[in-house]
Amino acid sequence: MVNRGCLFQSLLFIGIPLAGLMAYFGLNYSGFCFDQMRYLTDEEKIRSAFEGQNSRDRLPIDNLPPEYPHPRYPKHIKYKSFDEYIALYPECCSVNPGGLFYEVPPAKFLDRIFGYDSRDIVVTKFQVRYLDENGSLKTAETRLDNYMANCGQPR
Repeated sequence: MVNRGCLFQSLLFIGIPLAGLMAYFGLNYSGFCFDQMRYLTDEEKIRSAFEGQNSRDRLPIDNLPPEYPHPRYPKHIKYKSFDEYIALYPECCSVNPGGLFYEVPPAKFLDRIFGYDSRDIVVTKFQVRYLDENGSLKTAETRLDNYMANCGQPR
């Protein structure tokens, strides 16, 4: 005969930690940020993606004129802030716009449950500012797709 008290204790010993792990992995999979104990807003995700792109010294330009003497990655003239950029280009950015082919591979399942990739992709039509061969300020649009980690770090 099976001792029901021992069986119940064994189920509790295994079931409670297993339920806790499933809740943790499920929240990670859904994009929950455990550092801040909340979900990030779309604006926070867009701001984080912008800051990551704007901090780079060189950005790719898809439609750079062929007469440009340097490679496709001219020195990027950075924007002062996200607020300046949004004032100039209010329709620049979206989170999971749908209907588009993303230039990033699909997220891996393990990356999702451990919080390295959230379910969101931030698509930015980034206006890259650079100096042409005459020293004149030029602007060119390039599309940048970013996966976001659960707490907003672009990947």
